[in-house]
Amino acid sequence: MATFDYGKIDISPENAGYSVSRLQLLSDYYGALVDSGKVQSAGFLMARKGKIFAHQAVGKLTHKTDSPAIKCDTLKPIASITKVFTATAIMKLIEDGKLWLGQPVKDIIPEFNTPLHGGISLWHLLTHTSGLPADPGYFQEPYPVQWFDLLDRDDWVKVALSGPLQAQPGEQWNYCTLGFQILGEVVSRASGMHFNDFMETAIFKPLGLKRTFIEIPDSLNNEISFRSDEDIKYITESSIRQPNRPPSGGFGIYSTLYDLYRFAQCFLNGGTLDGVRVIGRKTVETMTRNQLESVSSFHWGAKCKTYRQGLGWGFYVDGPTVSPGCYNHEGWGWCALYNDPEEQFTYVSFIADDKDWNPDLQVKPRTIAWSGII
Repeated sequence: MATFDYGKIDISPENAGYSVSRLQLLSDYYGALVDSGKVQSAGFLMARKGKIFAHQAVGKLTHKTDSPAIKCDTLKPIASITKVFTATAIMKLIEDGKLWLGQPVKDIIPEFNTPLHGGISLWHLLTHTSGLPADPGYFQEPYPVQWFDLLDRDDWVKVALSGPLQAQPGEQWNYCTLGFQILGEVVSRASGMHFNDFMETAIFKPLGLKRTFIEIPDSLNNEISFRSDEDIKYITESSIRQPNRPPSGGFGIYSTLYDLYRFAQCFLNGGTLDGVRVIGRKTVETMTRNQLESVSSFHWGAKCKTYRQGLGWGFYVDGPTVSPGCYNHEGWGWCALYNDPEEQFTYVSFIADDKDWNPDLQVKPRTIAWSGII
């Protein structure tokens, strides 16, 4: 059986109002995923009312035969959870009066000043309703256009805007990482700083996220979870800042279970952590409530008639096991970050796997996690 690494906790499960037997079941479930060879590694952290009561990791650090064991503080790509950080950066700039939520993107990025794109606002980008191309495979097309492979060039914005819109702005929810790459560029232009530097200065450092990076220091290369040789190549290249590369607004942050918990706890606290206010309470309320009304979504074949979406944050759509106000984001590869304000409960999950989305990795462990709340 795989051996677990245990991270810092603040309180016992019993004192957190959580079932010890359900925690053991969740731990066993993650361990079985690794022991069966379904995934390379897995880890999770749970907290209630700002106190961590579970913090575990199991499996191998990398895909290599001689890989050391993973640890709770291992760095992992958080993929699309990056979008919530980018949304937070945009909202901070809105709070500072440098942007406004309904502002047309053409005000900041001139390439949007066309009859086709002129009506797209920051709000549309934040809610995935801009009409820009959805992610490859979103519509279950058999031969998806790999948009992200086309953007490493000086005119990447024009490339991103090529072709027709998939819907008029505000009409449909189509999951759009391109929109958050654009938002990363907005952050750079509105702040006068490179996106990476603004994230470090305005979010990572104030929150005390000591192991959260976009550009990973060379000294930490042996503490990153790799799933493949391609992972190693990508992480190496993405840590080199290039002028013609889009900012990492839609994906590209590396973090840990603990740092993601701290980010989430800031939102449960109404925008503060350890006495430091990072974002306003009313801004948190706005980001974590539904922004859409009567907006449909294909949603990888689910064909939702009315989709719910916050600003950056999303909402659980495939079952009733969490509180109605629970907000979240997941990321490919796979990882998950959930906040349940009603229960003051945070759930962070990391799994190292390079296959398609699988309910065994995302839905089932999350259901077990909520079943333990007393």
